[in-house]
Amino acid sequence: MKHIFTLAFMAASMAMMAQVGLITWEVNMANETVSPEGVYIAGGDYFGLPGDNPLTDDDGDGVWTITMAMPLDYTGAYTFTNGACLDYSCKENIVGQSCAFGTWSDRELPTVTGDATYSTCFSQCSTDGSCASVSNADVTFRVNMAEQIVTAGVFLHAGFDGWGSIPMTDEDGDNVFEHTASLESGSVYEYLFQNGPGGNEAFDSTYVECTLTSGAYTNRILNLETADAFVTDAFCFNSCGACQDTTGGDGPYNVTFNVNMANEEVDPTGVYLAGGADFGVPGDNMMTDEDGDGIYSITMSLASGYTGYYAFTNGACGDWSCKENLAGLPCGDPENYNDRTVGPINGATTISTCFGQCSTDGSCEQVDIAAVTFRVDLSEAAVVNTVNIFGGSVNGWNNTATPMTDEDGDGIYEVTVELAAGGHEYKFIHNGSEEIFDPIVHGACTVTTADSIYTNRYVMVEGAEDLTTTAFCFNACIECETSNGVSELDAAAFELTPSMASESATLRFPVALATSRTLNIVGFSGALVEQFRIPAGTEVWTLNLTGYAPGIYFVNAQASGLNATRKLVVIQ
Repeated sequence: MKHIFTLAFMAASMAMMAQVGLITWEVNMANETVSPEGVYIAGGDYFGLPGDNPLTDDDGDGVWTITMAMPLDYTGAYTFTNGACLDYSCKENIVGQSCAFGTWSDRELPTVTGDATYSTCFSQCSTDGSCASVSNADVTFRVNMAEQIVTAGVFLHAGFDGWGSIPMTDEDGDNVFEHTASLESGSVYEYLFQNGPGGNEAFDSTYVECTLTSGAYTNRILNLETADAFVTDAFCFNSCGACQDTTGGDGPYNVTFNVNMANEEVDPTGVYLAGGADFGVPGDNMMTDEDGDGIYSITMSLASGYTGYYAFTNGACGDWSCKENLAGLPCGDPENYNDRTVGPINGATTISTCFGQCSTDGSCEQVDIAAVTFRVDLSEAAVVNTVNIFGGSVNGWNNTATPMTDEDGDGIYEVTVELAAGGHEYKFIHNGSEEIFDPIVHGACTVTTADSIYTNRYVMVEGAEDLTTTAFCFNACIECETSNGVSELDAAAFELTPSMASESATLRFPVALATSRTLNIVGFSGALVEQFRIPAGTEVWTLNLTGYAPGIYFVNAQASGLNATRKLVVIQ
């Protein structure tokens, strides 16, 4: 006993010498299921994160305590947490109660003047450590999505769930989504709705009718006063009022998309609706086949009069390589990435088709497969590495997956690929440089996307009839000027890599001349930008692009009365 008294006396003496007060907090957890991680004091500018300062319950009476030496004259915010959650999702909820303090509804520590003890109840404001009994109420949260395009589900995003994403349902198809949760009465709850996971409503402090602003965050607020079941108003998404009909008619309407995958080996990641302005990227809108009949479905809510574009994808491919190929088919719009069209929507609608086909009844025709031999003439180029073909239906635009060969050494490289009937886009690549086409200059053998970003070679496969393409010259829609396919290596010939560059490009000459070559750099307008004299015997020359403005240039080499030109695109 003497030792205990001595230690207590020493602690008190040290506290006085250090000008601190010993502050003891007692929090009653009678109404809580205590987290296995324990109970903590946290927050403010002194108490750190949940997990830094644990409370203890040595006698197991449900009252957890901690004593800390606090500087005299200190005052500040703090809170209790049921667990060591770094995101504060396990923090007590005293929003709207008399003891709530500051931006985050914390508690306030009175100015420290000496030793003191503070007793309360978790999530309540008692000052004697007692806990009022609590009862739960069933609360049905509702939101009207009539003015939204619902692409990936509707979710409740709430503090009582650690700000996760709780799925909501619309069982009667009226665009009012609901979720019922059992919550403690006598508390205030903050929440938001989400159009797709992470698609939070975005309020500011002017939405005072139904929100609460805490620092940088403005959330919907619910003051649950009694244990009676409660149903929220079905306010419009991102609004404190009812939805208005902005479509000029009834709606929105449920539109069901069905796609028959009978001809496909379904990807393990599933089948998706995607594309256009409203259906997201592959992976956003998963379709389901609950009865296992090979027909995948999804229902979307679309406004009255809605029109738009969409496509189906066999997998969640970020590069769209798993998208169905409708090139050349009547249901694919060539001006919009060969997507399908939907609308105008004037009522509940069901669309049934086949993946990669244009049926309107959900049936699939037998797929014809043809052996297509692709050929490219590289007799005018110095091939020092592999030659490959790549395309959406060929190999998912993988520029190293399908190598080509020149078994007879005539400079013409070939590969045979089995493809379904329909249109197919592709390019060739060698020495790490892919073909770059101009939609006007190379319009005879290419197609260009509606946004003018991509211009690719194009071949149409008719039925199951095998096909061999013309061996056009690399990066051209004409045949090479060669004799019997064997390159006539002239004095000016060269290979330019890469054809798109920002700092430098390399010229490789197939023959080393005893005389020099002239190199001209010409702008897109035809003006001479720069001229060089390449010394005799040179096989490799590096062109420094420092100071060149981004744009299209033509690199022209001249020697022995001959000349050769390659296009160069300078990028930032």
